[in-house]
Amino acid sequence: MAAPEAGIDVALRARAVDAITTQLHRLLKRDGPITEDMLMAEHLGLSSSLGLELLLEVEEVLGVQIDVETMDPERTRTVGELATFVAGHGRPW
Repeated sequence: MAAPEAGIDVALRARAVDAITTQLHRLLKRDGPITEDMLMAEHLGLSSSLGLELLLEVEEVLGVQIDVETMDPERTRTVGELATFVAGHGRPW
């Protein structure tokens, strides 16, 4: 499990992990477990188009806006890294 960064809203991060894993199960039609340390492209086979759909769904579920322009693809490769990013950069609607 990836450790959250200092100053991150831990409750929002936990909700983000739940939202991300739930949406990944749905989008990828995956029955097996999805953990925070899984690489979304390499381990789960998430494409860039499904990645965008994932972000839109997570925004809707959490009621936040995610600025994709500030995302660093190298720092949001795993489920946990994406959850940390959302918790630190997602802005309420």
